[in-house]
Amino acid sequence: MRKRLSATAAVLAAALLAVGSGSAVAADPPKAIAPYAQAAASVAKNGDVLAAKNVDEVTNPSTGRYCVHISDPDIDLARSIPTGTLNGHEAKGGSVRVYTKPVGVCNNAPDTAYVSVFNKDGQFANAAFFFTIQ
Repeated sequence: MRKRLSATAAVLAAALLAVGSGSAVAADPPKAIAPYAQAAASVAKNGDVLAAKNVDEVTNPSTGRYCVHISDPDIDLARSIPTGTLNGHEAKGGSVRVYTKPVGVCNNAPDTAYVSVFNKDGQFANAAFFFTIQ
Protein backbone atom coordinates (compact mmCIF):
# COMPACT_ATOMS: atom_id res chain seq x y z
CA MET A 1 0.00 0.00 0.00
CA ARG A 2 2.73 2.44 0.94
CA LYS A 3 4.72 1.67 -2.24
CA ARG A 4 1.64 2.26 -4.41
CA LEU A 5 0.95 5.57 -2.67
CA SER A 6 4.59 6.61 -3.07
CA ALA A 7 4.53 5.76 -6.76
CA THR A 8 1.32 7.74 -7.23
CA ALA A 9 2.82 10.70 -5.38
CA ALA A 10 5.93 10.55 -7.57
CA VAL A 11 3.83 10.57 -10.75
CA LEU A 12 1.77 13.52 -9.50
CA ALA A 13 4.91 15.42 -8.52
CA ALA A 14 6.45 14.85 -11.95
CA ALA A 15 3.26 16.04 -13.61
CA LEU A 16 3.18 19.18 -11.50
CA LEU A 17 6.82 19.92 -12.27
CA ALA A 18 6.18 19.52 -16.00
CA VAL A 19 3.20 21.88 -15.89
CA GLY A 20 5.03 24.35 -13.69
CA SER A 21 8.04 24.44 -16.00
CA GLY A 22 5.92 25.32 -19.03
CA SER A 23 6.45 22.01 -20.80
CA ALA A 24 3.62 19.60 -21.36
CA VAL A 25 3.20 16.40 -23.30
CA ALA A 26 0.37 16.61 -25.83
CA ALA A 27 -1.78 13.56 -26.30
CA ASP A 28 -2.77 12.32 -29.73
CA PRO A 29 -6.13 13.78 -30.77
CA PRO A 30 -9.11 11.43 -30.88
CA LYS A 31 -9.57 9.57 -34.13
CA ALA A 32 -12.09 11.25 -36.42
CA ILE A 33 -14.97 9.13 -37.64
CA ALA A 34 -14.72 9.80 -41.37
CA PRO A 35 -15.14 6.49 -43.24
CA TYR A 36 -15.40 8.09 -46.69
CA ALA A 37 -12.55 10.58 -46.31
CA GLN A 38 -8.89 9.91 -47.00
CA ALA A 39 -7.95 12.57 -44.44
CA ALA A 40 -9.97 14.78 -42.11
CA ALA A 41 -9.49 17.05 -39.12
CA SER A 42 -11.39 19.27 -36.75
CA VAL A 43 -9.06 22.17 -35.99
CA ALA A 44 -9.37 24.77 -33.20
CA LYS A 45 -8.66 28.42 -33.99
CA ASN A 46 -5.22 28.17 -32.37
CA GLY A 47 -4.30 25.20 -34.60
CA ASP A 48 -4.91 22.43 -32.06
CA VAL A 49 -6.16 19.24 -33.71
CA LEU A 50 -9.35 18.18 -31.90
CA ALA A 51 -9.99 15.01 -33.95
CA ALA A 52 -8.20 13.64 -36.98
CA LYS A 53 -7.81 10.93 -39.57
CA ASN A 54 -4.44 10.85 -41.39
CA VAL A 55 -3.60 14.36 -40.13
CA ASP A 56 -0.85 14.38 -37.53
CA GLU A 57 -0.07 18.07 -37.15
CA VAL A 58 -1.49 21.51 -37.84
CA THR A 59 0.54 24.68 -37.40
CA ASN A 60 -0.69 28.27 -37.34
CA PRO A 61 2.34 30.28 -38.57
CA SER A 62 0.40 33.56 -38.64
CA THR A 63 -3.13 34.90 -38.28
CA GLY A 64 -5.58 33.00 -40.47
CA ARG A 65 -2.94 30.74 -42.01
CA TYR A 66 -2.71 27.04 -41.21
CA CYS A 67 -0.49 24.22 -42.44
CA VAL A 68 -2.18 20.79 -42.30
CA HIS A 69 0.31 17.92 -42.45
CA ILE A 70 -1.03 14.71 -44.02
CA SER A 71 0.45 11.65 -42.31
CA ASP A 72 -0.52 9.02 -44.90
CA PRO A 73 2.19 8.88 -47.61
CA ASP A 74 -0.29 7.25 -50.03
CA ILE A 75 -2.39 10.43 -50.21
CA ASP A 76 -1.33 12.50 -53.22
CA LEU A 77 -2.27 16.08 -52.32
CA ALA A 78 -1.64 17.30 -55.86
CA ARG A 79 -4.47 15.08 -57.10
CA SER A 80 -6.80 15.35 -54.12
CA ILE A 81 -10.15 17.10 -53.70
CA PRO A 82 -9.96 19.20 -50.49
CA THR A 83 -12.77 20.84 -48.55
CA GLY A 84 -12.57 23.37 -45.74
CA THR A 85 -15.51 24.79 -43.77
CA LEU A 86 -15.77 27.12 -40.81
CA ASN A 87 -16.70 25.59 -37.47
CA GLY A 88 -18.27 28.08 -35.12
CA HIS A 89 -18.98 31.76 -35.02
CA GLU A 90 -15.49 33.32 -34.80
CA ALA A 91 -15.43 34.15 -38.51
CA LYS A 92 -19.17 34.20 -39.18
CA GLY A 93 -19.71 35.26 -42.76
CA GLY A 94 -16.08 34.47 -43.54
CA SER A 95 -14.54 31.85 -45.77
CA VAL A 96 -11.98 29.07 -45.90
CA ARG A 97 -9.65 28.34 -48.81
CA VAL A 98 -7.63 25.15 -49.12
CA TYR A 99 -4.54 24.84 -51.32
CA THR A 100 -2.96 21.48 -52.07
CA LYS A 101 0.12 22.70 -53.92
CA PRO A 102 3.23 23.39 -51.81
CA VAL A 103 3.39 26.98 -50.54
CA GLY A 104 6.16 28.95 -48.84
CA VAL A 105 4.27 29.60 -45.60
CA CYS A 106 4.21 25.80 -45.11
CA ASN A 107 7.88 25.36 -46.11
CA ASN A 108 6.87 24.11 -49.58
CA ALA A 109 6.16 20.67 -48.10
CA PRO A 110 4.41 18.43 -50.65
CA ASP A 111 2.58 16.53 -47.88
CA THR A 112 1.09 19.66 -46.30
CA ALA A 113 -2.08 21.50 -47.31
CA TYR A 114 -2.32 25.26 -46.81
CA VAL A 115 -5.59 26.52 -45.32
CA SER A 116 -6.40 30.22 -45.15
CA VAL A 117 -9.32 31.59 -43.13
CA PHE A 118 -10.92 34.99 -43.71
CA ASN A 119 -13.47 37.00 -41.75
CA LYS A 120 -16.52 38.64 -43.36
CA ASP A 121 -14.39 41.69 -44.24
CA GLY A 122 -11.90 39.57 -46.20
CA GLN A 123 -9.14 39.87 -43.58
CA PHE A 124 -7.14 36.89 -42.36
CA ALA A 125 -8.66 35.61 -39.10
CA ASN A 126 -7.99 32.72 -36.74
CA ALA A 127 -11.09 30.54 -36.57
CA ALA A 128 -11.96 26.88 -36.00
CA PHE A 129 -12.49 24.84 -39.17
CA PHE A 130 -13.08 21.38 -40.57
CA PHE A 131 -10.67 19.99 -43.19
CA THR A 132 -11.38 17.01 -45.44
CA ILE A 133 -9.77 15.26 -48.39
CA GLN A 134 -12.18 13.00 -50.26
